[in-house]
Amino acid sequence: MCKKNKVIVRIGGREYAVRGTESEEYIHKVAIYVDKKMQELSSKQPPLSISMLAILTAINLADEVIKQKDEIKRLQKELDQLKNTPKAAERERVNVYDIPKKLRR
Repeated sequence: MCKKNKVIVRIGGREYAVRGTESEEYIHKVAIYVDKKMQELSSKQPPLSISMLAILTAINLADEVIKQKDEIKRLQKELDQLKNTPKAAERERVNVYDIPKKLRR
């Protein structure tokens, strides 16, 4: 069973006890990122309740994750195509060299 670390983090001006299998440093890094996103959103909006701010932040973070996953899929397809390009080019090169042989027949 994985050992869970208990870490106290500060998000939105409040302290929370967070448990996770990741390192304490990583949990703090995540909490700092969430807090930063909440602060950014809070500075652009009229005053919001902490729960509304948390929900809007979660929506924005989910949007970031989905867009990044879509970009990863797009880049993976592009990489797969590029990996196949040399093989296709090699086949074409071979075919070009076969043309004179076929013409001689």
